Amino acid sequence: MILPGGLQIATVVLATPGFSAATDLLRNGDFSAGTGDTPDGWHRESWVDLPTTRFVWIKPSGGEPGIVSVENGADNMAHWVQHVHLNPGWYYVGAQVETVGLHADPRKTGAMVSLTGLAVSADLKGSNHWTTSSFYLKVGVGGADVPIALGIGFFGGYDTGQVFFRGASVVSVDEPPPGPYQVIDLDKVNSHFGQGSQWPLALLLCPLMAAAVAGWILLRPPPPSS
Repeated sequence: MILPGGLQIATVVLATPGFSAATDLLRNGDFSAGTGDTPDGWHRESWVDLPTTRFVWIKPSGGEPGIVSVENGADNMAHWVQHVHLNPGWYYVGAQVETVGLHADPRKTGAMVSLTGLAVSADLKGSNHWTTSSFYLKVGVGGADVPIALGIGFFGGYDTGQVFFRGASVVSVDEPPPGPYQVIDLDKVNSHFGQGSQWPLALLLCPLMAAAVAGWILLRPPPPSS
């Protein structure tokens, strides 16, 4: 297993820009607690159960933060996942990510923070030192049970390589700040599949539906220059 070069950083700042004092709605988003080889609140999911896919929890040690890793020795879609109930409103979802040896091929999907069945944040390809992967999420009336996924690959674009995540967070915000970023509106997802439907399962079973969701993910433009 390749260890990330950024492990010498002593502390992890909450990945949410401008919201360091906000409450993280994820359980154990800093991966500080767990039992055996699994951090509390998280579980493993992969499209194919392959011996070449490895999930690793690196426990905090010597002042270094907790980290989770996914490594694909063969093409696969694999994620650490946590389900969280969110009330109506806007949310920032993000984590710090480091990648090693992912492909640059545009036909493959690299590392990302996403929702199970929905490719949301821009994927990271190749090798990258710690950077932030994030998106903004709008939850409609009634709230939603949302599966937060940290990993590699998506439908039709499975990838190999290794990715590390730390400082994962889901934070309530009044609205997204100015600037370019990814946004998804769950009301639009639910209106397509039906309110209360298991849309992640529907997307897993139908990659064509997953591709259609790309039309609901918006790239918010930056503010006009003065």
